[in-house]
Amino acid sequence: MQRELDVALRTAREAGEILLEGHRQGVAPEAVEHKGAIDLVTPYDRRSEALVRERLSSAFPDDAILAEEGGQSGGPGRSGAAHRVWCVDPLDGTTNFAHGLPFFCVSIALMVDGRSQVGVVHAPALGWTFSRVRGEAPRFNQEPMATLAPLEDLSSSLLMFGCGYDRTTRPRRYLAMIETFMTRTQGLRRTGSAALDCCLVARGQVDGYLEVNLHPWDLAAGVLIARGAGAIATDVDGEAFDPFSGRVVLGRPGLHARLLEVIHAHDVFAHEKDGSYGRR
Repeated sequence: MQRELDVALRTAREAGEILLEGHRQGVAPEAVEHKGAIDLVTPYDRRSEALVRERLSSAFPDDAILAEEGGQSGGPGRSGAAHRVWCVDPLDGTTNFAHGLPFFCVSIALMVDGRSQVGVVHAPALGWTFSRVRGEAPRFNQEPMATLAPLEDLSSSLLMFGCGYDRTTRPRRYLAMIETFMTRTQGLRRTGSAALDCCLVARGQVDGYLEVNLHPWDLAAGVLIARGAGAIATDVDGEAFDPFSGRVVLGRPGLHARLLEVIHAHDVFAHEKDGSYGRR
């Protein structure tokens, strides 16, 4: 997978230059489109995705590409049905980007038969590049990353969390999660970029990450990278992690089990059991 990694890294950096242009110049309010009430897209999302699609399809013409703005191309049916699928978020953290915050990135993963094999997360405004090939150690700015130390004490942990775009219409879906862990941890943080949240866990800068109502392009690369550092990932019910479910509990060894214990004891994600949000 070395060629795939090299292409993904080169492509993510090229796309990052497009995003840096917008970050430095600022995004005019009239250029921001609304896919939903608070779900934004900018011309830079589209330019970044167009470049990523062109580079990947040129290098790997037989592969499918599943990307946030344009959906899937080059493969049959749901992306999991294709043998090799590039899962792309051309700008993860669009709301941050539109407001001038530097917490945004390009996320590229190659999934083979539904499992991530290559992952790259590039945050150009921060100068951060995370990468991994399955079976190898993850890298941060080309240097190998350390293996995460176990942590058992939830009260000393720092957690990341996220809230989906339905938070304005279904706030209770997230308030139970926030209240439960706010009172049991050292602190909660939110960057607004799922891919970066996973990578912060991988570096040990935070100890865990919880979110529902995501998409495969939000998680496919970041979870692969975090697992390579020793983090454990599952669905919120403790079942196997599936990027197409949109749900993840990610944590250091030891802490991950504690997160699941609290989730189950307090029925934190009871809303997920009513069928209102299922696997895609």
